[in-house]
Amino acid sequence: MVLSMKADMNIRALWKKAKDLYKKSIRFFARFGIKHFPNYLKPIKQEIEQSNLRMVYETYVGKMFFFTFLSFFLIFDWMLILLVFVAGVEPTTSLIGSLLFSLITSLIILVTFHSYPFQKISSKKSSIEAVMPFAINHMAAISSSGVPPYVMFKLLRDIKEYEEISNEAKVITRNVETFGMDITSAIKQVASRTPSDEFRQFLFGIVSTIDTGGSLTQYLKNAAKEALFNYRLKREHYLSTLSTYADLYTAVMIAAPLFFISILSVMSLIGGRVMGMDITDAMKIGVYGVIPMLNTIFILFLHFTQPRV
Repeated sequence: MVLSMKADMNIRALWKKAKDLYKKSIRFFARFGIKHFPNYLKPIKQEIEQSNLRMVYETYVGKMFFFTFLSFFLIFDWMLILLVFVAGVEPTTSLIGSLLFSLITSLIILVTFHSYPFQKISSKKSSIEAVMPFAINHMAAISSSGVPPYVMFKLLRDIKEYEEISNEAKVITRNVETFGMDITSAIKQVASRTPSDEFRQFLFGIVSTIDTGGSLTQYLKNAAKEALFNYRLKREHYLSTLSTYADLYTAVMIAAPLFFISILSVMSLIGGRVMGMDITDAMKIGVYGVIPMLNTIFILFLHFTQPRV
């Protein structure tokens, strides 16, 4: 029993030391990165604020460089041991290969950390603009009942279907309830950080309407009409673009492969080779490799270019 307690205490002490070392390493790499790479890190600070990562800028920079350097040394050692002792590659080649592989991997990790806040911002922006017309319409209905703006945002924050707009409403109500801001200051703070220009203009419009004593309900109704109109225009534009994609698909993915197979079938009757390959092999590569790959690329292109509904 006593030995078990001592072992448990030793494990806790080691864990505490490891955590302290990790925190010191993060602080060291944060200072290192900010000092030596200010231009590279300059866009990240604003992106972290807009993406709501719930992490301060210095901590994120420290983690970015810490995991980059850690991955470099770990992967370098692992690859060197694998190539020399397992694969039996000569030491010089193993050293160069391990160095190149670890450099490429650590650079991928660095770029991933650097681009992650931007990806979060892009996702947040598309989420806001996808549901914005419907959220504004809902806000207009709430405001028409005569409730103050604070209550309107408080009701909006509990509606999960509005995704990031609900999160922005949570921040506004938090600013009022926790930090004691007035409603206009709370809205301005969120408007200055939101990645969507359309939503920013909408929030500043609410602030202007409140400050000038205008009708908030009328403003929200007009904003809802405008947002729904813009939403329909975007959908119509995308549908017209889809018709162009359909014509392109018919020409490239249907007509061209049929023509390709017909030509190769005729050539196989008279004999010959295509780029050093047998015609039958070329047909198999085209049918089972090239055509499915092109179709997959086309589907992914449609998926990533379609607007959110």
